[in-house]
Amino acid sequence: MNKYVRKLSKSFLASVVLLSLSSATNAGVTDGINTDLVKGDITFYTNRTDLVEAGVYDRYEVEFKKLYPQVNDVKVVGFADYQGGLRPRMNTGDYGDLVLILPSVPSEQYSNFYEPLNDIYNDEEVYFFDAWASEGFSYGISMGNSVEGLVYNKDVLLEAGIKVPLRTLSEFYEAAEKIKNNGKIAIYVNFGAQWPLQQWDKFPLVVEGNDGVYEKMLDQDKPFSGDTAYNKSLNVLKKLIDNGYTEKDLMTNSWEDSKAAIASGNAGMYYLGNWVIPQIIDRGVSPSKIGFMPIPSDDSGVLKGQMNHDWGYAVSKHSQNKETAKAYLKFLIEESDFDQVAGFIPTLKSKEPALSQLNEYMNYKPEIIQTPVNSSTFIGVTNRSKIDFYSGGYIQDVITSKDFNKALEKLDSRWNRAKKRVMN
Repeated sequence: MNKYVRKLSKSFLASVVLLSLSSATNAGVTDGINTDLVKGDITFYTNRTDLVEAGVYDRYEVEFKKLYPQVNDVKVVGFADYQGGLRPRMNTGDYGDLVLILPSVPSEQYSNFYEPLNDIYNDEEVYFFDAWASEGFSYGISMGNSVEGLVYNKDVLLEAGIKVPLRTLSEFYEAAEKIKNNGKIAIYVNFGAQWPLQQWDKFPLVVEGNDGVYEKMLDQDKPFSGDTAYNKSLNVLKKLIDNGYTEKDLMTNSWEDSKAAIASGNAGMYYLGNWVIPQIIDRGVSPSKIGFMPIPSDDSGVLKGQMNHDWGYAVSKHSQNKETAKAYLKFLIEESDFDQVAGFIPTLKSKEPALSQLNEYMNYKPEIIQTPVNSSTFIGVTNRSKIDFYSGGYIQDVITSKDFNKALEKLDSRWNRAKKRVMN
């Protein structure tokens, strides 16, 4: 993956410098599809329930059918808890035609569930082509790509006398205190929604400053309670909550309300990817009022930014209409405006980002760290430990436990038992 990582960083930096607000170039559905077989019905299971409800996928179906008139129906089903919704279907073989690859599936098992996609794309055409690769075959294509950081309401920070960017963790806490003193939510962590807590599974990468942080856990006896990047990440979250910088009601799912709070100026910041910015703007705030900067992880003054792919599209191995599913995948990547709607850095290398806030982010010159591909060993230990990384459940349990430190030690125990079973 390393050679593609370097290529992505250079291309991304160049595209941001030349960023414009014009619509992305219509690349057109290209080769790799047998158009005579593109017909009938398909089902797509997505995590974007908001776009399902907004009718975006209905519009895509109309546009797709114009390209392929023999297609009868594109059924799109959204799961708010995608892993929880799709995982039970995986062992039945009944999980639609186009799906998103679950993080819990080890790479050596991709061929059991998904269809190779080397016939429709290669590494020269799309970013992160090898992110879901196994034995020379690529089974997933990224929905889009993003960088993680602090999305903020400019007026809220201005009223609190806060200058950007925040270059140290101390400045971050000071800014949160000022916003709180103005009677507003400093940072909305969406504790009750659960899944946004995955940010604190991402933050260790920024804390560590390199992409080896997760594999390093395989050699650590106390990855959660010791002096580690994960421990620091969870402690930052705990401090934000304990100091009253977050939403007060931690148990209610207020995801949709939180976007309105950022847009209206009742809350100051999110720690999320650039994909959330269009969703905030959709709440009625002017795009010029929303900013984006890297999140500091220490007091060195050196900013680091995590760049990662989003979920990966995959075609079900058990699909009865694989060619149509592949054509729809290519349509989403090449023809649709999904990148712009979702606020993503496009997966197709010939497209440029359409989000102006990315320009601000990169002007702060953060050190970009790529999200790594986890080894099968790491995934195996994760599955055996039953620690639901990137889902938020275990983080809720740790933060709400009566004894935070003991809860971290229990995670260590689960991790170490899993390591013994998987690695010995």
